[in-house]
Amino acid sequence: MNHPAVRWLLDLETIPTGADQLRIAWEHPWPGWSWALLVIGCGGLALWSYRRLSGRRGARAALAALRFAVVLLALVLLSGPLLELPRETVEQDWVLILADRSASMTITDAGGVGRSLSRDEQLRRIIGDHDETWRALAEQRQVRWLGFHAGVFDLGAADAASTLVTDVGEPSGDRTSLSAALDQALQRAAARPVSGVLVLSDGRTTDPPSRALMRRLQAEAIPVFTVGLGSAEPRGDLALRRVEAPRRAFVRDKVPVVVEIDRFGASVRELGGEVRLVDELSGETLDRFELAPGDDLDRLTLTAEPSLAGEARWRVVLETTEADLIPDNNVKAFVIDLVDRPLRVLFVDGYPRWEYRYLKNLLVREKSIDCSVMLLSADRDFAQEGNQPITRLPRSPEELARYDVVVLGDVPASFFSPDQLDMLRGHVAERGAGLLWIGGEHSTPESYTGTVLADLLPMRGSLSLSPIGRPVTIEPTDLADALGVLRVVSDEGIGWPRELRDASTGWSQLQWAQRIEPGRLKPTAEVLAQTVQPVDGAPLPIVVNLRYGAGQSIYVATDEIWRWRYGRGELLPDQFWIQMIRMLGRESLTAAETGAALEVDPRRVEIGQPVHIALRLLDAQLIDARRGSVSATLEHDDGTPLASIELRRAADSESRFAATYRPDSPGSLRLRMSDPSLAALDLTAPLEVFAPDDELRRPETDHALLSQLASSTGGEALAPERIPDLPELLPNRAVRTLNPLRERIWDTPLAFLLVLGLLTVEWIGRKVLRLV
Repeated sequence: MNHPAVRWLLDLETIPTGADQLRIAWEHPWPGWSWALLVIGCGGLALWSYRRLSGRRGARAALAALRFAVVLLALVLLSGPLLELPRETVEQDWVLILADRSASMTITDAGGVGRSLSRDEQLRRIIGDHDETWRALAEQRQVRWLGFHAGVFDLGAADAASTLVTDVGEPSGDRTSLSAALDQALQRAAARPVSGVLVLSDGRTTDPPSRALMRRLQAEAIPVFTVGLGSAEPRGDLALRRVEAPRRAFVRDKVPVVVEIDRFGASVRELGGEVRLVDELSGETLDRFELAPGDDLDRLTLTAEPSLAGEARWRVVLETTEADLIPDNNVKAFVIDLVDRPLRVLFVDGYPRWEYRYLKNLLVREKSIDCSVMLLSADRDFAQEGNQPITRLPRSPEELARYDVVVLGDVPASFFSPDQLDMLRGHVAERGAGLLWIGGEHSTPESYTGTVLADLLPMRGSLSLSPIGRPVTIEPTDLADALGVLRVVSDEGIGWPRELRDASTGWSQLQWAQRIEPGRLKPTAEVLAQTVQPVDGAPLPIVVNLRYGAGQSIYVATDEIWRWRYGRGELLPDQFWIQMIRMLGRESLTAAETGAALEVDPRRVEIGQPVHIALRLLDAQLIDARRGSVSATLEHDDGTPLASIELRRAADSESRFAATYRPDSPGSLRLRMSDPSLAALDLTAPLEVFAPDDELRRPETDHALLSQLASSTGGEALAPERIPDLPELLPNRAVRTLNPLRERIWDTPLAFLLVLGLLTVEWIGRKVLRLV
């Protein structure tokens, strides 16, 4: 077929020069029996055509043979003879390789206990160490590398020579959806033969493979092979869930830092560690708490007593006894503004009872407190006490604004004018001041029924409280510890001494206390201390906290704390009162120093949950009746803006602004007032947003899920060292398609010449025999 003359005779255009393995094919193939009948018919026709003619028999036989050849050639040309070069097209099957790129890949547990190898590093080693395997796969199949977390995406450009991905990217996905990733990967390979799927993952997913996906994999006979990353045995992890501390505090104050701990994994109970509060500037450990193995404690309080004013940067550090899975969730830093000025307290009582005498002396001798004391039963000539003595009660909000905390003893409500009562309520609600009630036998709290200050009492219903009727001892609740109050330092350490619970000491018993039924507490009331001895089957609250607006109110239902002096001198009662007074005073710092208060409630939310933002302007110079809104900016801790929020003015107030916001991304955020008129105040409020399916909140692997996925689809769960077996394990799903090259022969010059030649020879023969 190489000679030009031959190619011209056959009119070859498609079949290449030098092609071998050529064969004859038919455009209209007829069955063999029809060809047998046609050949017999052609022979019969040829014999019949020359049987009766005159002439020599040999000559007539030769002409009959020519006639037979002509008719048979015509039939052959009618059947459409073709010259065919066999050719086969192979569509390679696909192998889909899915590499987990979620944030859980940063967890360091792949190298076993004591070795620092993250799951991401293990994945990269698997890819780099099995170059020959990927090369063998690529020679036989189409290999598609995909990354996945919430969905699938193409990994970095692959090197065609080595079939390795050059860039798998950083593991940054907030969540893993294995079902969605597999479904999207199959969609990318739609209408193509897929021999198998290889999943490189730790198995951690919020969306396990659905039934519909499993049925599809089984129906299409697509096996899934899995390689589990990370530790096969789930390891425990201790993490700091939340750290809450006051934004401002007084120097020499016992500042409470509430720490909430998360525990992940079945083996987490075996982990121990230490929680430390550290000053970042000096590196000094301010407080520490030891977590023993087997301890289920998930909330604790660290305290520090700072001595220097200014902005302090502290951090809480959780150090575990073994290598930690996620080091990043073991440190939380925060800033606290420390103010070096005395705490200003106004103490008003009706008569000189023992609790008054003790508390007044305590306030006077405490160097960190400036106190003004007003005793109502004193004679006109009596010199009111306190290191800031007064002769009358404040008559204006400006005079009352001097005080961080107001202590009301057994004072009848009638002693105050309605304006003073309303002013005191506003002082707590608007300026964040603290109000400390000390119950009494005569006026408090009964005389405040129907007044505006009843809103600041933690009880509802009747305010006529009867006495318990017998001596009791008290003990703090867990909430008190979280707030940093009733944490007594004694020979036993920090906590509530056993002797204060023990009624046999005599001096620890409170001979008189008011009976507050737990069912009569307001929904937002918080019990800080209660009786050790049950009364009618249940302990009764003695110290109750109530948040009201920007401030707080604490009600103490006894005036017998002074009796503790008989046991330990002034050590125990001093700490009881001072810690509560300091806690109440902290809330007033922000508003008092800046002239405005910015609140975010709640401070820790899931993505999509509403957050209420409230701004109160306390400085008259900041209030502009024409201002309808103010602007704020939500930003990351590093100052990167995230969203702009507009706070609208309340319809009934010129000093209140509010907004509701639904955060859509996780992280430790900060709300900052960016309005030009308020920017100088540097008002900020923290906001922590977390995803409910956060990868790092559930660090355990789930290799069992991967094994189930593999076995259900006909695949296998492979150890990393078995990856070289993958080419042999994958079925051959390549599609072979016959696509031969064909050239027609019946309309070529050769066919024309053959027909013409046979007819010409027959015609000449007939002329010679004179049969024409």
